[in-house]
Amino acid sequence: MNKIYKTAVIGGGASGLLCAAEAVTGNEIKGDNVIVLEKNDRVGKKLIATGNGQGNVTNSDLSLSHYHGSRGFIEKFFSDGFNTEKYLYGLGIPLIYSENGKGYPLSKQASAVLDVLREYLASKNCVTETDAEVTGIKKDETIFEIKTKNKTYYAENVVLCTGGKAGKQFGTDGKAYSLATGFGHKLTDLFPSLVQLKTETERIKGLKGLKEQVKITATSNGKVLGESAGEILFTDYGVSGDAVFRISSVVADKENVELKIEFLPNLTESEVKKIIEDKKKNAPFIPENELLSGIINKKIGQAILKTIKQPAAENVAKTLKNFKLKVKGTLGFDYAQVTKGGISTDDVNPFTMESKKTKGLYLAGETLNVDGDCGGYNLNFAFASGVKAAKSIKEKI
Repeated sequence: MNKIYKTAVIGGGASGLLCAAEAVTGNEIKGDNVIVLEKNDRVGKKLIATGNGQGNVTNSDLSLSHYHGSRGFIEKFFSDGFNTEKYLYGLGIPLIYSENGKGYPLSKQASAVLDVLREYLASKNCVTETDAEVTGIKKDETIFEIKTKNKTYYAENVVLCTGGKAGKQFGTDGKAYSLATGFGHKLTDLFPSLVQLKTETERIKGLKGLKEQVKITATSNGKVLGESAGEILFTDYGVSGDAVFRISSVVADKENVELKIEFLPNLTESEVKKIIEDKKKNAPFIPENELLSGIINKKIGQAILKTIKQPAAENVAKTLKNFKLKVKGTLGFDYAQVTKGGISTDDVNPFTMESKKTKGLYLAGETLNVDGDCGGYNLNFAFASGVKAAKSIKEKI
């Protein structure tokens, strides 16, 4: 007779592993009645890459403005005040925060988070199957039939933690959305987010590899979309860096986007003007094309000066604070950290993560049309949604 699991978690990423961990915690479900089905040869491949391998799992500033999608769903979802730091501490993973609010494991190793989760699940006898890509799911009365290429599994509850379309090297190529749409769920338009931006390149020619601290304001048809401060990295195709990743979350699905790059963000335009005036006065021997040398990176300064017809102090200061680049696109899903868009949250209960279309079916993590800014927000949602789904199943049992 085929075994019927209490819960089958489809996807062994961040949301799936936390979902399984919560499911086997307590006395409601025995560990061997929970199974994780992962398409890769090991679980957590994307998790250990987060934060450049350091594990940026949350942020000290969890205001809802950092999340994008259905505002109503997001507000209801976070109303229970889930605390990622407290939850991970309970599993033996203390966190530490950087000056900009990013939360990391104290060891600064994402692999440590995965190690703890794997060991915890093993200690509870949770079943984990790798190389088990789910090709189809159907429900017969109260039981789900879950097909992989080599085997069929059965479960009373199914949690879809299959991720999005970003980063196919981690197995998230967007094909798994069909598991949800097969039950009548709608898929929104998809866009790459937390990704490098392609821009016009003539104005930044020769700046590949150079970095500068800036403030970026993105606009679309003159309307401000958002702001971001931090590092910009110039490339041969456009711009990268943490400031660009953050702003990409609000521009990915927009057209006619322009970036206003503000160099020397800690100085006002009048202060910059005074510095340039004094330099012209005190060092008249400096060649005109090196006027900004010693103020910002020499090559970046030369590139900016090339765009100014009359390098009067006022004009230079204004350009430094209002350097414009038109956005032509992104590097796409292969380079993106997150998917903007996903399964519509209209048919998902924000308090339980259960499908409103199929009882016993739950959705969590990047599968859903919820994405966050750069800085631990997406993992925070993945963890919280996976835990919430598991708690809902246990309460039902």
